[in-house]
Amino acid sequence: MVWNFILYLLYGLSFFTLGIAILSRETKLSELGIAKIIWLLAVFGIIHGFHEWVEFSAQLNPEIKTPAFFLFRLIAVSTSFLFLFYFGLFLNIITIYGDKSLQTIPKTIKAFVGFFALVLIFIAIYLDFETDKDLNVRHWVAFPGGLLSGIGLIMYSRTVRTFSSKVAGNFILAGSFMICYAIISGLVPSDAVLPIVDVPIILFRGGSAFLIMFYTIRALSVFSLEQNRIINDKLLRFSQSEKLTSMGILAAGIAHEINNPLANVSLNLELLKDMVEPTERISKKMDAIERNVSRASRIAKELLHFSREKETDLVDTDINQVLQSTKNLLKNQVLHSIISLQLGSIPLIKGIPWKLEEVFINILMNSLDACEEQDHVEVETLRDGAVIMVVITDTGHGIREDSIHQVFDPFFTTKEIGKGTGLGLSVCYNIIKQHNGEISLMSSDLGGTIVTITFPVPKDDV
Repeated sequence: MVWNFILYLLYGLSFFTLGIAILSRETKLSELGIAKIIWLLAVFGIIHGFHEWVEFSAQLNPEIKTPAFFLFRLIAVSTSFLFLFYFGLFLNIITIYGDKSLQTIPKTIKAFVGFFALVLIFIAIYLDFETDKDLNVRHWVAFPGGLLSGIGLIMYSRTVRTFSSKVAGNFILAGSFMICYAIISGLVPSDAVLPIVDVPIILFRGGSAFLIMFYTIRALSVFSLEQNRIINDKLLRFSQSEKLTSMGILAAGIAHEINNPLANVSLNLELLKDMVEPTERISKKMDAIERNVSRASRIAKELLHFSREKETDLVDTDINQVLQSTKNLLKNQVLHSIISLQLGSIPLIKGIPWKLEEVFINILMNSLDACEEQDHVEVETLRDGAVIMVVITDTGHGIREDSIHQVFDPFFTTKEIGKGTGLGLSVCYNIIKQHNGEISLMSSDLGGTIVTITFPVPKDDV
């Protein structure tokens, strides 16, 4: 009896601790899909831990085993496994279809799934109440709920692997022991004893519960890692914004100072052409001067564009249409044929079409400069919950990892001297910020780069 007491105490305590540990985590600011549903696992843990203690109390005091008590215990265990079933189902959905997929599922489908699960539980309780055992509840709800949760945790490890491979390993182990628990609690009767070793099955259930608790709590560190990454990103963006503001003020002053003498040089060059008798040598020199004046003028123009305030009103804008227009504008480029558009069904956004066109021209020109004839550039648009995404992927030579964080810095360029001013992506960054959007750049597994731009969906379409 002492060993049974210790076993049931630790068995229930393992699940109860799991629930409290999850609820004590701050997940409201998390962007991970599991953060929105992990409370279901917490409720399962608390109710199921309580149920195990109730079951043991009946063993200590058999007199309380009345029909009302058995019904109460059936409702408790059914409710706990119902929450586990929902957690496993939703976790698999967000793992397969993305972290925002639950927001796009119609309410009617959610209501149908909930109604179906409740009907299943009521039938199982009715059948078990007549037999004085909880076999149907365990077969119909506990086993599929535990199995779905275990598979979901294992599959979701791929999502969190970007934060830490160690955390991903904890998800895999938690999911593996959840599957074990699904089998020994959903398919094997509670009073079963393993032959040969003569060990009660409840011992293995308790051990599985402890290991589920242990590895799940360790896996919860993903939220801390995510928050650290979010804080670092925000600090980096704030620093970037402050840097761009200062550079904008400086750039405006430089551009104005450069433009005046350039205009004077250009005017005098035209007068000089009329005063000097043209020869081949003189013409070459004058053409060289004119080219360099034009180049300096273009740099000054980009500086002004980079620095000036953008107060243009936002209007309803079709991103797909802007991208199609951008592709048409690039038809004179040698490698324009390697650009392919994969345009999804997306709502209109509030934007400035010609400025967005400038963003896409800048990015696509960078991609084309990095590509050769055998490469390709793919532009995809899609909706992901409350944001619209434009993903531009190329298979060019890419950007070195140590340069990724500098690409939006003014005057930073990886191109040869004379082929780029380093202001293109800085301008893009400012324009996207003006649209309340985000822009990021990362290396592609295919060897090129991936530029991801997100825009908020207007409130009317959310």
